[in-house]
Amino acid sequence: MHRLLILLLASFGGLASASPGAGVPPMLAKALERWSAEQGELAFTQQTRGFLPDGKVKEEWIERYDPSQPDSRRWRLIEVNGVPATDVQSRNWEARRNAKPKRKVDKSTLDYLDLEHSELVGETPKNARYRVPIRPEAQRLVSLDEVDLVVTVDKQSGNVAGIGAALREPIRVLLGLARITDLDVDIRIRPVGDASSRVPDDVESDSTVRLKVSKLGAPVEYNWSDFKRVAPFASGL
Repeated sequence: MHRLLILLLASFGGLASASPGAGVPPMLAKALERWSAEQGELAFTQQTRGFLPDGKVKEEWIERYDPSQPDSRRWRLIEVNGVPATDVQSRNWEARRNAKPKRKVDKSTLDYLDLEHSELVGETPKNARYRVPIRPEAQRLVSLDEVDLVVTVDKQSGNVAGIGAALREPIRVLLGLARITDLDVDIRIRPVGDASSRVPDDVESDSTVRLKVSKLGAPVEYNWSDFKRVAPFASGL
């Protein structure tokens, strides 16, 4: 379940290695440890839109990513410019898309987060909200100081109940050739057990992630939605 968040962070900068220290809020540490250890991966729908200088949409395509499928079928093209993809478009697109190696995630969510400097920013009888900085070591290529990351913990289950992130100021990437101009992460987790349960919680299907990037002045927007936990495809079976 943490794969998408890790891929977003990994796309911004380098990797770090860390484990919770003595200064970490125990509730937050336990919740994130459980969240990072959960099995399964997320299937999701990805919408990509390119814009003209006047703000009008130049092109748009919608894809479905499903890691429960073999690598040759994990990406499927659904629509192009608001029209269902033709068989020819799908074959050509998916052949190129699925030929790319599947990106490996070798690190835990904890490797990217500075838990020792997290702070409680809100609390109710039901949950607690923590603002969590991104570790400086994870910012070798890009400064992520302008990203506000908030983790919500459900007190009853002891599990992560939500992940939110937003951008305070644009971030320059790719040696200044591009800028991340907007980031909106709203991931909500549906609890299915208590702190002793080994059943992993699932992401609410209406959770969303939006990322806007300006590449050489050309805006591109990515939207992720329709999340579903699936078992990854086992090639040896």
